[in-house]
Amino acid sequence: MTTTLNYAIEPAQVFVATKTDLTLTISNPVNGAAVIFEGGRDPSLILVTIPIGSNPSDLTTADTFTVSTDTSGFSVLLNNSQYQVVSSESAGSTLNPGQSIVVIFSNIQISTSVSNTQVAIEEAISTGSIPTTVNINKVEQALGIYAWISPLTIGESASSTLWWQTTGGTTVTVDGSSSQPFPPSFPIEGDPPHTSQYPIDAPIGTNAQTTYTLQVFADGKAPAIAHATLTKHIPVITSFHLASATAEGGIKIGPTETAALVWTSVYATAAYWTGPLGQRPWYTNPASSQYPAITPGLDLYNTAPDKSKLPCTAIYTLKLTGYDPSNQGQAVIKEIGLDVQKVELAYFKYANSNDNGLSGMVYELVPKNWPGTLIETGQGQANKLTIYQPGGINDVYYLGAEDSSHPQIQYFAQLNSNGSATLKWITANLTALTLNHTSQTNISEGDYVATTSGHYTLIGTAENGETVQSILSVVVT
Repeated sequence: MTTTLNYAIEPAQVFVATKTDLTLTISNPVNGAAVIFEGGRDPSLILVTIPIGSNPSDLTTADTFTVSTDTSGFSVLLNNSQYQVVSSESAGSTLNPGQSIVVIFSNIQISTSVSNTQVAIEEAISTGSIPTTVNINKVEQALGIYAWISPLTIGESASSTLWWQTTGGTTVTVDGSSSQPFPPSFPIEGDPPHTSQYPIDAPIGTNAQTTYTLQVFADGKAPAIAHATLTKHIPVITSFHLASATAEGGIKIGPTETAALVWTSVYATAAYWTGPLGQRPWYTNPASSQYPAITPGLDLYNTAPDKSKLPCTAIYTLKLTGYDPSNQGQAVIKEIGLDVQKVELAYFKYANSNDNGLSGMVYELVPKNWPGTLIETGQGQANKLTIYQPGGINDVYYLGAEDSSHPQIQYFAQLNSNGSATLKWITANLTALTLNHTSQTNISEGDYVATTSGHYTLIGTAENGETVQSILSVVVT
């Protein structure tokens, strides 16, 4: 069984009888899933065992080194000669695809025996534990050089660092392509091992790899040679999702509900996003950015040329640019579609009922701020309310004596409040009526005594099966 995460230690070759730093990089592959490190009293953990002792295969003879990590959300603890990499947060931490935990073992005194050694790793993140090892080669202090690159893989125009360690030499030369030219040579000074570094970047172009050749020189000896290769990678979108759950859940969102979309990526030079309103400015930090707040329903409404034929899904697209091996301007693209839910009718009724009859037409929607309505009045016809719905299947309601077939709740109001409240209604063209899901016998005109505050909902059904609702907010004092 293989581990979920990847493990590497640099330098992977060390010189015996020297003191050095080792860097353990714990990486979540870019094609993997987000890894959750549980926090609290029973945390997820990675156990690291450095071989300490007098055997030739041991890395060091004494536990005199220090261990640390600067990776946000994680810490390193020592427990029974094992180093535990755990979440530093009680609620846990997430390692997204492409992200790494970097652990530094400082000032390790390498033992005097030439040998291969293995650092034991035990990954206990979800269920059970999975063992693995990382090899380190201990070599003698002859004329020698070892080189490595960190990070080993970058995106277009990104930077990295070329590292090397040497013993037994006086100068080092480096041959390879970088925007910052290498000096003719690097002098070697001080006690071995001599650790040096130099900033590098991948040349812009279609080549995916750049190899650096390093040589260490000493008088009267043939130079020792080492190679290290830097790799460019196309952009990868490692996550693209809603920042928090919507009220509707999943990819459903209310007609005027506001949300935020977030992403993480690796190896990109720029990020763009588009939605119903068009393309927004590009982000110079594509690794982890957030959209401005979006309101998908209103975005669809405001950009629709025909308000009576609204789409029901708002599409938001993230586009990353960076290394393109085809050299034809290709980008990495991912979409999210948010399904805008239906608008409800709160009421379409008359505000007043007196001896002169019904008057004062009013209406309200759920949500209140949905702009997609059309009111048609007068000309000998019943008042008509059209609600333009996401998806283009619009709702039409009628109000007035001129209409004899469509369901109407013409009046629904609270008349008084003194320990209880009398609710009164007048309807038209109904064959059935419920109040808060309870059937009512007085359909055309009736009343109800409410003893508690809250929302009261009438739902009326016409002979043709059509329904209409009216919601009343009642306050009992």
